[in-house]
Amino acid sequence: MDKTNFDIAILVGKYLGGTLTGEEKEQLERWLVLSEKNRVWFERVTAESYRIKKGEDSRSVNVEEGWKALNHKRAAKQGKRLWGYWVRYAAMFMLPLITAIFLYHRYYPHENNVEIVRTVPSGTNKAMLILADGVPVVLEQQHEKVLKESDGTMINVMKEHISYEKMVNDDSEKLVYHELVIPRGGEFSLTLSDGTEVYMNADSKLRFPTKFGKNERVVELEGEAYFQVARNEKSPFIVKSSCMAIKVLGTEFNVSAYSEDSVIQTTLVRGSVEVSSERGGQSVVLHPGEQSVLNRQDYSLSVCTVDVSYAMAWKEGRLRFKEKPLSEVMKVISRWYDVEVVYEDEEVKDYPFGCNFNRHATIEPLLKVFEATGTIEMRVDGREILIRKRK
Repeated sequence: MDKTNFDIAILVGKYLGGTLTGEEKEQLERWLVLSEKNRVWFERVTAESYRIKKGEDSRSVNVEEGWKALNHKRAAKQGKRLWGYWVRYAAMFMLPLITAIFLYHRYYPHENNVEIVRTVPSGTNKAMLILADGVPVVLEQQHEKVLKESDGTMINVMKEHISYEKMVNDDSEKLVYHELVIPRGGEFSLTLSDGTEVYMNADSKLRFPTKFGKNERVVELEGEAYFQVARNEKSPFIVKSSCMAIKVLGTEFNVSAYSEDSVIQTTLVRGSVEVSSERGGQSVVLHPGEQSVLNRQDYSLSVCTVDVSYAMAWKEGRLRFKEKPLSEVMKVISRWYDVEVVYEDEEVKDYPFGCNFNRHATIEPLLKVFEATGTIEMRVDGREILIRKRK
């Protein structure tokens, strides 16, 4: 077990014992939102029925005989009375930790175990909201409620969406920032304080103020999001992402800016936007149906005409590709289904593929569509998708 897993085992043990501190609870919540696998395992081992069963199992062990065997193995015979006291007190402190580590090894998949996965479900609505003081709120676990930030901002929390209420008579110039984090296998949406709607795809982050300043509205994106910007000619809306900035007044557009991708794509659906390469010094104005592509290596900026339905497909619940290399297609699929892709034959990465598939279905029917081309074979092993040439 590596250090991360060991730390999680300790936290779960403390959770079961009811001794988690506030900071430890936040750490556990951050781990839970990283993947569906983490959450499912945690819910299983902390369920009341499961704990009762494990209690029954533990009572079936002959503890007395076990301790006798241990004592016989000890070479030193002196201090037996002191040893007995130490054992009893040490057990009081170590039991939650031992229990958690045992549960982790026995029931949670790791390198030496084979994970039993009957199917790979699609992504779902889940996210983590990081408040101004660093406190995380796991949104998928929230019932409908209202949060209040230190500056008085009211945040309406729902299972699939959060919205920020515009403050009335708030003249404060200080900006308070939040961050919405979407893990692999997740999606979520939010309404900013100015009324702008943002739909966020898997493995993405958005940093934004709880309210905007008077002169401009700036947010920072890593990953993919679709924006429906509320128009305000006096205060332009600006999306910053790595080495690029997008300036708009009121429009709809999609931005794909994953850090591991070699390009950043901005696709305009309605209105107009100005895209700037902050390091390359170039800027272009997009019109509906156009897409800008910023190359991360030389910061060059180009524009082409595209079918915007492909860029919008994920927001509409579809996986749509047309003659794309398999490596690009599987990169998107791996984020949404939270799986790892293993290529047993490297050349298949360049094979062109296309599809139009329900993104909320399990992954197996999609893999069969790819196999039907007769060029590749795909196999699910736990949360890995193994791909090779058709033999």
